[in-house]
Formats: sequence, structure tokens, C-alpha cells
Amino acid sequence: MGLKITHHNFFSDVFEQQKGHALYTSVSNGFNHANIRLESYGDANMPLKSHIHTFKLVPDYLKTTVAANWRCNKVFLKEGYLADLKASASVDDYLKNECKRTFRYKIQKSVKRLQACFNITYKTFYGNNISYPTYETLMAVFHQMLKTRFEQRNDRNIILENWEYYFNIAFNLITNKKASLFVIFNDEEPITFTLNFHCDTILYFSVPTFHLDYAKFTPGNVAIYKIMEWCFQNNYDVFDMGYGGFENKVNWCNARYKYEHHVLFRPKNQWGTIYTGFLNYKYQLINYLLSKNVNGMVKQLKTTIKGKKETPALPYTFLLGADLQHIKEADLVKIAIEHDNEYLLKKPLHDFLYWNTEHDTDVHVYRLNNMPQHYLFKGKKASALLQFTT
Repeated sequence: MGLKITHHNFFSDVFEQQKGHALYTSVSNGFNHANIRLESYGDANMPLKSHIHTFKLVPDYLKTTVAANWRCNKVFLKEGYLADLKASASVDDYLKNECKRTFRYKIQKSVKRLQACFNITYKTFYGNNISYPTYETLMAVFHQMLKTRFEQRNDRNIILENWEYYFNIAFNLITNKKASLFVIFNDEEPITFTLNFHCDTILYFSVPTFHLDYAKFTPGNVAIYKIMEWCFQNNYDVFDMGYGGFENKVNWCNARYKYEHHVLFRPKNQWGTIYTGFLNYKYQLINYLLSKNVNGMVKQLKTTIKGKKETPALPYTFLLGADLQHIKEADLVKIAIEHDNEYLLKKPLHDFLYWNTEHDTDVHVYRLNNMPQHYLFKGKKASALLQFTT
């Protein structure tokens, strides 16, 4: 009989499906050596001697053993980033011990400023504290927020492309404490979402997004801070941020690990060794091209050919000081952003709140009748004239 290759996604199996192939007799947490209980699938006693099974995205901190009479070759795929929390007592302790002073100050400022400017609440849905109707409502907002973010960036997102899959699995995982949905609310409005997957004492920070109008407050960093705080409160050892060496991950994380691609085959199956060599060459080439930013150049070329660019926000500027002296009360019309459909004002208003540490309930917004595209923000501490420049 001919060669047969079956491909699996180890990460998806363990973190998203809570299952493991029968070819793995054990999977354990390398940080505490605890065996991870997984629902078994597949068969380790397959009669086909030329059968090869491949498992991609295996974090090397998960220690595996394979069934008797099977060989496992491991190929380096890419690097991952995580925060090892064991040596710290709290999130602030972790920031002090593991992060640069300037970054620590930036995070603490973002948390304090967001809470000073809005009526902020944090909610971790984990276990039975969420109903299915609430889940449906929140996930609809989550989906739209994620979609808006990547449309603005003119970029693909694998989560969006597989949204139905994630929507279908997440509720049961949350209620069974195998996943959590973290949400930051401004009053009743969700402004930040993160879907996390749980495996023993490991939390995988999987699907984050935030409302673009709140970008000045870096709500993504606030979310990481609060989720990491939850990890300490619930005795988690690891906060895993996955692959991709983005600056923010490097700033938050104190350890790196390897994602591996496992090739399992019978010892006498020479095709297993040949296929391992092919994968090794493939990933070496991919990682080399990534190191030279070839993927960025290809993306830019596609954007140029398609004539698409990132969707820019409507440009605006603030006029301060002497410019405000010319404004007369008779020219002002007080407006409510939500009721008057002036949604383009939300981002500049939030920038104003951030710069002046004003609470949103203390700031009044006015339209100027005699000056089109001009608006006045008037708070307890400061005032500013907003001008849209196009």
C-alpha cells in the first residue's frame, strides 16, 4: 500500500477541543509536571506501516510521550512568547520584576487614565456566570469589533475567517472552565474583548480586540494587565501570548518557547525521515524569508495591486488658547453624540478626555453654527475647539 499522510493541529486539539490523539500516551504541563487530561481520539494500532501523522503547533512546554512502536521527529516551526508568573506574587510584582520601568509606567498610566475618564467595569465570563443569550449578544459585538479593526488595517485575520467555528465551540468551553471571555465595559458598552483558552495552569491569550475610538487609552494593554491579574488570583502559572514577535509581546513576556511540528511514523518507515527533512527545509526557508520581511513586502505589493489602503480616520486638530476667545455663546448648540448621530466625534472626544484626565460625564459638546466642521469640548478642567480638516 502507498504512503499516507494525515495532518493534525495539536494546538487546536489540546487548547480548543480538549482532546489528544491516541498516538500520544501522555501530555503534561512542563511548568508543574501535571498530566493533562484529554479526550482520546484516533487509533495507535493502525495496520498501515507507511502511514505518517503530523501534528503542527506543538508548544515545547507541553511534554509528550508517544505510543510504543512509533517514532516522533520534532521540527522547529516558530517562536512563541509567554509570561512565566511563578516567581511573582501579583501582576504589579510581575511588572516590577520582569518589565522595563518605562513600560511599567505606561501600563499603570493606561489603567488609571481609562478608569479616571469612564465608568469602567471588568468582567471575566468563566464557568456558569454567563447565559447563552448574553453570550450571543456579546459575541455579535465582538465579531463586529474584530471585523472593523481588520477592515481598518486592510488585513486578513484567521479568527474572522473561522468565526463560526469559534462561536460554536466557545460557549461550552467557557461554561466548562476551559475558556474565558474577558470584557471591558464603559457603562453598558463593551469596548474590549479577549477570548482565552485554558489548559491546566496555562492561560492562552488567544483572540483580542478593542473599540478603535478608545485607542488612545491602549485598552489592549489594560486587558492584558487585568487578565494577568486574574491569573494570579486563580493560581495560574503561565500567561501565553502565542507566536509573532510583536513589540508588545516582547515587552510583556519574560520567556520564549518553541512551536514544533511533530512527525510520527513507524521506525522502519523511511518516508518519515524523508518527510521530516522536507519540513525542516520548509520552515527554515519560511523563517528566513520572515526575517527579511518578505511577507511585509508581499502584503504591500498586494495592497498596491488591489489599490487598497488602510482606512484612515477623518483628520482633525485641536485649536487651543486664543482661538477660544472668539467663540460666542449664541453660536453654540449643545449636542449629545449618541442621540445626534455625531459618531465621528467619539474618537477626538476620547483623545481630549485622555489628555486632560476629564471624565466623560463632565464634558459638554457643542456645535458651532457659524463655523462648519468645528466643535467645542468644554470640561471641568479644560476646553478645546475641534476642527475637522477635510
